[in-house]
Amino acid sequence: MKILAIVFMLCGTLYAADTTNGSAPAAVPPKDDGISLAQTNGFGVQFFLVEGEKFFSDWEKPEPPHIAPVSVAQRGVPVCTAVIFVGAGLKSDGSADVTYDTVVRKPDGSVYARDKNLVGAQEKIDPAPKALQLARDFTGIRIEPKDQAGVYTVEVVVKDHVKKVELHLARKFTVEK
Repeated sequence: MKILAIVFMLCGTLYAADTTNGSAPAAVPPKDDGISLAQTNGFGVQFFLVEGEKFFSDWEKPEPPHIAPVSVAQRGVPVCTAVIFVGAGLKSDGSADVTYDTVVRKPDGSVYARDKNLVGAQEKIDPAPKALQLARDFTGIRIEPKDQAGVYTVEVVVKDHVKKVELHLARKFTVEK
């Protein structure tokens, strides 16, 4: 079983906002390890970008996957959103209800792509308090030759519908000419 401590050791120090005082949850500016982290009400999210889909198949292996966050994207090579969460609320049948939305913004701020209601988990999950869950769905971003060079921003809003929690996170990647 993958536990929270192992992944956070792989990813670096946890920088999380605990906003249990009733204020709106906010993402903490990430350190330069390529990972955004946020938490509130016991629900925590890690968000990063990976090249291709290998990370998702590696997640199913017994050993923790290698995390290599992307900060520079290669044209024609997919960059995928990786959302990992912990502490999701559970319904009486043991199932979670976590979804997320993504918005990809071009260097000029306009919307490049948008996905809504991607599934994090909508089934029974490991109820252990520190059991990590990889979101079932992800957004794939492929920068084409005609697309702008510059810094793209990927924003995610992760929603735990059982705990009624919403976390906002963002990552950036650069596309060179």
